[in-house]
Amino acid sequence: MKISETSSQKIKNMSLLCAILVVSIHIEWTHDQSLSFGWFMYNAIAQGIARIAVPFFFVVSGFFLAQHFDEDGWWKCEVKKRIRSLAVPFFLWSLIALVSTIPLSIVADMIAHRPFGTNLYILHDDNLLRLFGLDLTEFPLHVPLWYVRCLFLFVLTGSMFKIGVTRFKYVWIACAFAFLLVCNHLPGENLRAFFRMGYSASGFFYFSVGVAIQRFCMTEVSRRTAVICGIVGIALLGVKLLLTFNSWRFETIVGKLSLPFLICFVWHFMTAIKLSDWLTSCSFPIFLMHTVLFAHIGIVLKHLPIEGISKDFAMFLGGILGSIVIARIFRYFTPKTAALLFGGR
Repeated sequence: MKISETSSQKIKNMSLLCAILVVSIHIEWTHDQSLSFGWFMYNAIAQGIARIAVPFFFVVSGFFLAQHFDEDGWWKCEVKKRIRSLAVPFFLWSLIALVSTIPLSIVADMIAHRPFGTNLYILHDDNLLRLFGLDLTEFPLHVPLWYVRCLFLFVLTGSMFKIGVTRFKYVWIACAFAFLLVCNHLPGENLRAFFRMGYSASGFFYFSVGVAIQRFCMTEVSRRTAVICGIVGIALLGVKLLLTFNSWRFETIVGKLSLPFLICFVWHFMTAIKLSDWLTSCSFPIFLMHTVLFAHIGIVLKHLPIEGISKDFAMFLGGILGSIVIARIFRYFTPKTAALLFGGR
């Protein structure tokens, strides 16, 4: 099954939106006061609607991998592609994140009159696997890279998805979703961490959905179905906010239940208007760079007379616009370097 030009453009547009939503997830919105604007930004957006972003990326990735399942030598070919598009950027950005914050740590020690190296985590963190993103029970030092790492693992185990989804179809999808809901209750802290930050149970479900869409249910949902999904998703999100406000249990599970409905709704109504290629091609750079920029933007903001939610929005916009500007500079002046940093995207 080949993807239409309309769907291709919708994927580009929604990928850009989801990259922006990921930035919002990593902002510590000022939310101490219940029902304040910051509280809604944190709980309804960052911990609510924005959570559709990474699942959507997994769905799309599963879909595109499944397009090659019937080709001869597909596994070897696709793994080779992902070494360039995922593994190389993973290690480059792990190194960039490690190195770029060292000067900030040294300056912080100097300002605070601390001994040299006091604030250098590289000298005090004995988990070298984590520093380079290889500990599957921890987030990488550069947190967004957990998705890149997990996606590469899914491609390595692509044959399992091909066999499982093709043979068991909806049973496979249902079991994957059930596992997603219960994985936080598995025995053993390391096992729970592995299925959250390493071989993600959430990613496993949404990647399987992407494979399933390509293999046997590649149809556009009707407007009526999309609206119903939107109503259900927003209702579940409202329940999650109520549970959060009252500090009741199960808000995490309710939030997870809302995401498939919200993704379906947003996808259906996502515009297929062609945006500039230079803009839509910034989705991956935004995803990769924004948290690296946050450390530097935060220092600048400390010297500006803004606080609270205004400071949060400044950080949010700085992470997005800064990533776009840097990506444009690299692509204009050093396109080969940009291809390495951004995996050819």
